[in-house]
Amino acid sequence: MPNIDVRVTPSFKKVGDAFKLIKLGAALQRGITAFAYLIERESKKVTPVDTGRLRASIATDIGNLRAVIAPHTKYAVFVHEGTRYMKARPFMEWGASKAEQKKDKFITNEVKKEISAVVKRLK
Repeated sequence: MPNIDVRVTPSFKKVGDAFKLIKLGAALQRGITAFAYLIERESKKVTPVDTGRLRASIATDIGNLRAVIAPHTKYAVFVHEGTRYMKARPFMEWGASKAEQKKDKFITNEVKKEISAVVKRLK
């Protein structure tokens, strides 16, 4: 099954002392977490359902500035990739592409909230 990799690489030119107050890592982690749960939700919406076990097995593992979203059944790969008897139904890719359309909203909003909080503290 293909890995879905979301990377966020912030770039800054000139940063003053105020930047030291910003907890950018925490803001990015909140954005990544929100986005990961969005991918999980969107993937569950398009997962083929027979008994519901496959859909229920999709889970998100949150780490340090990373998240892994994956189904946890032995047959998930066969449904996702298909077999010679069954066409592929790439439900994780479909869910990720639907979530991709909304990704900037989650990550950017968390960073903006953190910067606004620092600006308020400096006033």
